Amino acid sequence: MFTEIVCTSPAKEVTKIVKELQNEMNVCVSVVELIMDDTVSLVRNIISQTPDRIRIIISGGATLSLLAQHFPCAYFVDFFPTEYDIVLALAQVRNLEKKMGLFIAGSKSPDVVEKLSAILGIRLNVYVYNNWHDVEKHVIEARQDGCEAILGVGDRISSLVKQAGMQPIPVMIGESTIRNALTWAKCIEEIKIREKLTSEQMNAISMYSQEGIMMINQENIVTFCNPAAAKMFKSDKVGIVGSLLRDSRYGLSLFKMFNDHEKRLGFIKQVPDGSVLVNKFPIQYPKGILLTLMDISKIYSENKTQRVVAPVAKYCFDDIIHVSSEISSLIAKAKKYANTDCSVLIRGESGTGKELLAQSIHNWHKVRSKEPFIAVNCASFNDHLFNSELFGYTEGSFTGASKGGKTGLFELANGGTLFLDEIGKLKMQQQSNLLRVLQEKEVRRIGSDRVIPVDVRVIAASNEDLEELISKGSFREDLYFRINVLNLVIPPLRDRREDIPAQVGFFLKKFSEKYGKLICSLPAFVINKLSNMDWPGNSRQLEHFLERCVVLADNEKDASEIIIELLEEEYAKTFFPSKKEHRLGVDQISLSIGTLTEMNAEIVRKMRTATKLSNSELALKLGISRPTLSKLLNKKH
Repeated sequence: MFTEIVCTSPAKEVTKIVKELQNEMNVCVSVVELIMDDTVSLVRNIISQTPDRIRIIISGGATLSLLAQHFPCAYFVDFFPTEYDIVLALAQVRNLEKKMGLFIAGSKSPDVVEKLSAILGIRLNVYVYNNWHDVEKHVIEARQDGCEAILGVGDRISSLVKQAGMQPIPVMIGESTIRNALTWAKCIEEIKIREKLTSEQMNAISMYSQEGIMMINQENIVTFCNPAAAKMFKSDKVGIVGSLLRDSRYGLSLFKMFNDHEKRLGFIKQVPDGSVLVNKFPIQYPKGILLTLMDISKIYSENKTQRVVAPVAKYCFDDIIHVSSEISSLIAKAKKYANTDCSVLIRGESGTGKELLAQSIHNWHKVRSKEPFIAVNCASFNDHLFNSELFGYTEGSFTGASKGGKTGLFELANGGTLFLDEIGKLKMQQQSNLLRVLQEKEVRRIGSDRVIPVDVRVIAASNEDLEELISKGSFREDLYFRINVLNLVIPPLRDRREDIPAQVGFFLKKFSEKYGKLICSLPAFVINKLSNMDWPGNSRQLEHFLERCVVLADNEKDASEIIIELLEEEYAKTFFPSKKEHRLGVDQISLSIGTLTEMNAEIVRKMRTATKLSNSELALKLGISRPTLSKLLNKKH
């Protein structure tokens, strides 16, 4: 049993009725035949024998008030003479030629009793008590007021009245009142048993679930954490419950994610134990949020090919580490684009964060952010694989087709976003097939005649000059216009060097936590050296470079020395094509003396090497036409 019902009885007659009714009503009750102060110790003794049970106490008047003070966690049922019981008692004494008084507990209104006595034509003095001291005082007052008989509840009051020389007239608690009290107690018992069973079931589910579960209140304090969630943060339940969500172990972006109270699904976040898929559900009572966390490595163990598939977007705009105005402007423009359903073309060199920006755009959309985000590397597909992966196939449609067929990526991304990275690598036939789907907004699986409508936003990315590919005949112009409704250009890291220190700090912290090192900062001269590098691989190259340094270093001093050594030795060829050009600085080039045409051609070649700009961008920078640029680049030297 999860519950225990205790009833305080003021009189032997009440005790008798309770015991008769409990058998009839199939309810177990422990009866305490005392009132007020005397009941506290006895009830406490009963409770101490079974401390884990839920307490339901049937009591009334001053006794109920007193017990409520001592047992605040118990559930109480009011158990006291009703107005009907009092009327019955008054009716029995209406012909008694004696001055009478009525002792009534503070929970009852004396006005009601006085009106009832007036209706019955009985002269009655009413004495209200809240404790035994009041009873003793009122007995003396009643005697002084000339009362000859006292109506009261309970054997103990009757005994005291009798000792004072007055006639005690008991006010009985009727059987219907007792039955109602036991019925209420039984209802509470059944409700609490169901709640207890549900609570234990939910507790068992949360304790043994492989999915992490956390509850956070309005103050961003963790109020519940199951073992799976604690393991993800490399802690225990005790260490997490009571902590603030802004704690460094949860990550700044995780905290920012929960500043609002809206339902948000499918965010992938970094935790000490790896990556987790986070879902957030607002709770109205008590106000707070429920988090579920799943180990992302366990979600997709099947149906993998050469593509990289993410069921949801990992990143949002807050994850773009920057201080430069160029990136701030880019993010502002991207947010405006994000709330539309138009196709977006993102251009930028390798490693600049094109997919990071694409995921941020997806997650900013109010509707699509709740749907899948699927990333595809177009460079990994041959003709057959491209069609089967993007459009799917039916069972038996070709040799080696999976039993039951396969859902294509467009179908999987339905309602969400499909990110096509390196779209410039698609062959012409693949481009034609893709264009048809984008125009018709429907797909047909290989081997099927059924047309499937799809609602997919396409975000494409390229590190190539698509206009140049069009001029060479290797990229369809109509597909280019279809994907280039909105466009974003991510500047390379060398054109926004002020972002490098911020990214260095971020990556140092990330890898220090990953490898258990204490490398939080670097001297200013080391930061300056890193900032002066061109980083042709952009943020990706910087990230991998710093990870290697953290792995090799034991402390901040080691890290500084290792960074200088790697920059000056191993990375010299990557960053500095020649020592002579390195001495000249990043804004200068050297020329061999020759004819004007030869020197112009050399300027163009070296500018292209130094700036890594596309032909269109380089022509614009030099103030010449693209045909002139191509002519100079093709000139033999």
